[in-house]
Order: sequence, then structure tokens, then C-alpha cells
Amino acid sequence: MLPDEAFNYLGVLDGALRREARFDLVAFDMDGVLVDYTSCWTWIHDHFSVDNEGALNEFIEGRIDDKEFMRRDIALWKERNPSLNRMDLDTILEPLPMTTGITETVSALKAAGIKTVIITGGLDIVAERIAKHYGFDDFLANGVECDDRGMVTGEGILRVELKNKRAALESFLAKYSVRKERAASIGDSFIDIPMFEASGMSIAYNPSDELAARRATFVVRSQDLTAVLPYLLKGK
Repeated sequence: MLPDEAFNYLGVLDGALRREARFDLVAFDMDGVLVDYTSCWTWIHDHFSVDNEGALNEFIEGRIDDKEFMRRDIALWKERNPSLNRMDLDTILEPLPMTTGITETVSALKAAGIKTVIITGGLDIVAERIAKHYGFDDFLANGVECDDRGMVTGEGILRVELKNKRAALESFLAKYSVRKERAASIGDSFIDIPMFEASGMSIAYNPSDELAARRATFVVRSQDLTAVLPYLLKGK
């Protein structure tokens, strides 16, 4: 059952009830927010029983860039399956668990006329599936390069710099003519802080680190995403 507070915001007791939006656009991180798992990249690592801790540390320390980070991750998979292809990735990622309440949350925001977008360093295979299934307006995500036969080449496709989600959010603000003050962002880690800083209000949803919790406007700890709605909607 949905939390009572979020239940009231959904307006399910009165179909004619309309809500006034506090914002014009809400940006959602994917992994850890929409996906109930640390990372879809990590999901594939776990599938192949590989560990990218070394590359992760080098990336965090600034010794390798996003492209090299992706290249090393993909190399781990190809060591396990040299003939890895797009269909394999689809199959591996299909069981990813989704966070409870996405449908209700997106529906409530859309009913209020709010644009909903996904900004993630995760994989476009997953982001596209979520965007289509739940009705998000747009998404930006990274990818795994495949050749004409669908075979994984070993290279990544960079669209969202992990340390610069601000740029991704600002591209959406420009695309939809939304001012910073009229945008909200939802993330779960320190990687999302630049996105927090580029929006008028931010929510750390079940934050995985204290830095994200400290830098967000609000912290929401819940197993149901609808718990963010009271911060995004208000009654007329």
C-alpha cells in the first residue's frame, strides 16, 4: 500500500482533483533511484562474477576518464564471453529490479504538467526500457558500442559524464525552456551532486553516501518512490 501522505498527493480519492506543480521538470537518476540496485553496470559485473574496484578507484582519483572506465568494465565482460552481443546484454539486464512506485510517481507528475527525465551514467538499454514503460519524457544515458552484427566492440558510448551530470541536466533545461529554479533533481550518491547544484531543489533518495545526503535539499528514505511526491507537488 502507498504511504498515506503520498496517497493523498496522488488524488486517487477524487479523480477530478488537480494538483499545482512546484516545478516544470524533474530529473531522476536511474541506478539506486528507479532501479532498485546499485548500478546496472554492477549488475552485469555480478552476472559474470567480475570486480572493477581497481578501475573504479582510478576513476574516482582522476587517473582515468569516463571512456577508459567504460572500456575496462566492458573488457571484464568480454574476458568471460568473447562473443558478447547486444541480445546477451538485454537478457542479462532484463531481471533488474525496479523501485516500487515509479508508475504512480510519474503519473502524478505528468498529471500536474511536469516533464520527467532520466539522467544516468547507467546503460541506455535500461534507461530506454524504463522511459518507454513508465512514460518518462526523455532520457540521457551511456551505452555499450556494438557493431553492425550486434557484437560488443569493447568501447563505451559516453553521453553523461559521471562527474558532470550538471551538463546533462542543463541540456534538458535548454531543450524544454525550463529555468533552474523550476527544476528538481533526485539522486542517491555524490555523483549526483552536480545535478543537485543545477536545479532549484534536490532530493537524496535513500542516499548511498553522506555527502549526497548533506548536499541535497531534502533526504527521503523510503522503499516507495511516491514518498518524493509531497516535495514536488502542492495542492491548489
